[in-house]
Formats: sequence, structure tokens, C-alpha cells
Amino acid sequence: MAKLENPVLKRELKARVHIAKLIPAIALRSACLGFLFLLVLLARLGTGLLAFILSEALLILLFTPGTVCDAFVSNAGRGDLRDLALTRLSSGAIILGKLVGANFYTCIIILLSALVMCAVSLFHGGLHIWRLIYANMALLILVFAYAVISLAFSVLSRRSILVPAVLAYVLIFLLIGSVVFPGPLIEQMRETKVKTALIKVALYANPLIMTSRALMKVDIMRTEYMYTLADPIVGHGFAYPDWRYAGIIYIGISCLLLIPISIGFGLARRPADLCV
Repeated sequence: MAKLENPVLKRELKARVHIAKLIPAIALRSACLGFLFLLVLLARLGTGLLAFILSEALLILLFTPGTVCDAFVSNAGRGDLRDLALTRLSSGAIILGKLVGANFYTCIIILLSALVMCAVSLFHGGLHIWRLIYANMALLILVFAYAVISLAFSVLSRRSILVPAVLAYVLIFLLIGSVVFPGPLIEQMRETKVKTALIKVALYANPLIMTSRALMKVDIMRTEYMYTLADPIVGHGFAYPDWRYAGIIYIGISCLLLIPISIGFGLARRPADLCV
């Protein structure tokens, strides 16, 4: 059992459960979640539990890149990594401990929100409890994917916290806009099979579509026009993305991305790099 223990993870969690850190962090995220919920309602992306799930997805987008980059690239983060590099801990154990610690408060918000939503659904009905479980699973997938993306940029740029954070935010926003930006290009194409393939990629790449479809069958990104682009006979040979397949794709790509990240992180543990 001692071999399975992760002292980095244990230390990170212990440091974050102190009341002096826990309450302000949860309060800040709760206030941001309420503000994002209001914005989602004003934008008419959804109502009720759907609007709340989308607000949580946006909260994950807002906090994950910054907290992950701070854990790995800030002055304190780099100093901590220098100390950990002198230990016999594996790179995987260090990365796992730091990633979980960086996203601990966000996961707490997801857990508390899930309990509240399940209670509301049980007492008031209107939505199957399994749908809420699926939606929260999709949110955790987003946390993992966004954390890996942020970590990848942190490994590539270890001298500044701003550069990897900005790059991570830009990439995530591009994923959210995947159903908007390619539209004009796809519309000009003549080959139907190519159009269909590109549209499927755009739909499966969009994190908000995956999250919303896990809760209910809705089209929050207003993608009806893509059906016509894919095939003039609407619905013929074209199926809307299944959130489970999208989740598997996100997890698979994130896990594959962890391989070069671990290699790059291992190279960064060399004394010549750590002393910079």
C-alpha cells in the first residue's frame, strides 16, 4: 500500500482543505457560477438545470487554465517542482498530485452542485437522475481535458505563467467556436462526404455540445444549418454527436497528450533546466 501512496497528492489536498483557503476559494467560484448562470439565461442558451450545467462548464473554462498554469509555471510552482525533482518520486506522481491539487476547488463545486441538482430533481421531478449523473461526468471530462491542455502549454513555456495560460484559453475558445469558424469554408465545398466529415469533427470537438447533450437532447449552439450543409436532405446519413463518444474522444486524446507531456516534464527535471 505504501507504494500506492502519492505524497504530492496528499500534501496538495492537505494544503487546500484549510478553512482559511477553502472558504474563500469556494465562495469565489460560487459567486462566479451565479454570474455565469445569469449570463447563460440572458443569452438564452438554456433554462433551469441546463443553464446551470452550462454555467459550470464555463466556470471550468474560466478557472482551469489559470490554476494549472499557476501550479506549474508560477515562481512558487517552479520552486516547488525544483524541490520535488530532487526526490525519487516519478514524474507521473508529481503531475497527478499537482493537477488534482490545482483543480480541487473546482471539483468540489461540481460535487456540491451535483448533490443540489439531484435533490431538486428527486423532489420536483422533471428530469431523470441518470441524466444529471451523465452531465456531471461530462463536466469532469472537461476538467481533465482542460487541465491536460493547460499542462501541455505549461511544459512548452516554463518561463512565464501568462503565455501558457493565454494559449490554453485561446485553444479552448477555438474548440467552443468549432461550429462557427469553419462554417463559411464548409459551405463553399462541393464534396458532400468531406462536408459531412468536417461537420462531424466540428460538432464532436465542441465541449459545450458534449456537456449539454449529456443532460438532454438540445441544440444550444444553433447548429441546425449544419444539417443542410452536410446533406441537402436533412438528417439523411447524418447523426447528431453522441456525448459518450465525444467524451471518449476527449479522454483518449488527453491521455495520449500526457505521454509527450510526461517526457517533456522528465527532461525538465534535469539539473541544468531546474536551476534556471
